[in-house]
Amino acid sequence: MAKLFDTHAHYTDERLRDTELLTQALAGEIGGIVTVASDLDDAEACIALAAAHENVWAAAGIHPHECGKAGALPAAMERLHTLLKEEKAVAIGEIGLDYHYDFSDRETQMRFFRSQMDLAAETGLPVIIHDREAHGDVFDIIRAYRGRVRGILHSCSAAREQVREYVKMGWYISFSGTITFKNAAGILDSVRAVPQDRILVETDCPYLAPVPMRGKLNHSGYLHYTAAHAAELLGMEYEAFCEAEAANARAIFKI
Repeated sequence: MAKLFDTHAHYTDERLRDTELLTQALAGEIGGIVTVASDLDDAEACIALAAAHENVWAAAGIHPHECGKAGALPAAMERLHTLLKEEKAVAIGEIGLDYHYDFSDRETQMRFFRSQMDLAAETGLPVIIHDREAHGDVFDIIRAYRGRVRGILHSCSAAREQVREYVKMGWYISFSGTITFKNAAGILDSVRAVPQDRILVETDCPYLAPVPMRGKLNHSGYLHYTAAHAAELLGMEYEAFCEAEAANARAIFKI
């Protein structure tokens, strides 16, 4: 049985931290998981969790919500650089812009985003991008690093044409349980625009549980619902999709 790779999860979240859901998923149909940080303390926890599990890796970075609380930018980047040297740290993330909540002012979000992209260019690590209602600014910044930084557009909500531009730049596109929602019609065309060698899926757990589990605590054991829907949209057999998706994840994370 081909195993999926959950490219974006939050197993350090208090709702998942003390459960058996992670080990149960790895014992089942999940072949790998990247647990993604929101700030630098969380990054340390993600790396420690990854070190304790053979098929779990970590992403370390500062989420746009947390930029305003991260302290001085140079010190934050120095600490992040140190964390990224850990063996199980395979990506910088999640980073980007969030114009929906604006928990951090936009200028601060921009400075931290660019600085973390600089760090990605320096280290050669891929980035995991958070983009909420900031499609234009996120795309412009990423395009400025074309050829120097690659990564994943996480829980993609970008339009079809923009997705195609990301793919042209060598990026991978990850879809969450939102593609199973009734109001997801617009994003379905974006799924269809992604080549088989660039498609990824994720839970973003404990958030965004897919239909028919919507509203419940999400975890990697539900990833197959999203994968099955994506496979159908791409006209792929489920097993073939799982094999391709896992190979894509291992390619971008170099594992």
